[in-house]
Amino acid sequence: MSASKIRIVLSAGVAAGLLVTQQGCSGSEKPEKIPTGPTTELTILFSSDLLGKVRSCGCTLEEVGGLGRRTSYADHVRKSTENLLIVDAGDAFSLDLSYLKSEAELTFESFNIMGLDVFTPGELDFIFGLQFLQTLAENSSFDIVSANMVFTDTGEPLFGKRYVVKEFKGGIKVAVTGILDESVRFPGYIDKSMFRVDPAEKALKSVLPAMKREADFLILLSHMGIERTEDLLSRIADFDIAVVGHGKPLIKDQYLVGKTMMLATGGLGQYIGSISLELDKSGNYTEGLLSQVQLTSKKYQVDPRIEELFHLYELPLTDKEFHKKGKSTRN
Repeated sequence: MSASKIRIVLSAGVAAGLLVTQQGCSGSEKPEKIPTGPTTELTILFSSDLLGKVRSCGCTLEEVGGLGRRTSYADHVRKSTENLLIVDAGDAFSLDLSYLKSEAELTFESFNIMGLDVFTPGELDFIFGLQFLQTLAENSSFDIVSANMVFTDTGEPLFGKRYVVKEFKGGIKVAVTGILDESVRFPGYIDKSMFRVDPAEKALKSVLPAMKREADFLILLSHMGIERTEDLLSRIADFDIAVVGHGKPLIKDQYLVGKTMMLATGGLGQYIGSISLELDKSGNYTEGLLSQVQLTSKKYQVDPRIEELFHLYELPLTDKEFHKKGKSTRN
């Protein structure tokens, strides 16, 4: 099956019965937001834990995943929705010894092409050093945000922004911030002397007042895994959505912690998550559609712009992905 879809109904009368019981989430409660007036649709594509899988799986029966197919899917959705937000919760790079800097550069170039809006780094995104990641950030069209990754000497945010606010048609304003688990272990060879990871809860409490003033709808990119994120959200109840990364997290059903919906689509780039919500002008919502979309070769071809990037960086695609310039070599 290429996609699984779950209808989301968040009206006051049914929210507790539908959303909470799907996953049995402890501490869940009825959403506080009750929409009024005309609504605007917002579609969010979400992912995490690519872990260096820039190509498809190379599977025998059918090719699945890869940055080229993810880009094709993003373009497909963009043509059919008025308001689209694309986010990623980190660990795009790989610890594999065979993983190259050129593959990391290609990843960020692909994110630019597919129209990624906001990215929060995980610990693996530092494998080539802070300066390398900062250079990629400076040359990227998307925002890199973190509320709790800061310079050691100044305490200023590592990538310049603790959060960003995006405004969409209909006047809806969406604020996005990100966090990295302060207890996460970085690979031993990474030089952390220039930066630190502050406690996530304290960092979020410092940015939330401004986010709530400036936006109608709040999103957290949490590179903390499912259990740690759930624990954090049990004490911080302000976010509407939390996209979870770290450890290839997967949440197949609707999952509430308080009023916050947790989302996670697994790792390795074979699936991408999609959620479409009807929002009123204050960011309140009643219903929507949640999907886990498998990026199969039967439905989504490799975007030619991504294929061209592989040629530019002199990196091979799998034989089944390669279309234009003769036969490729496998890794």
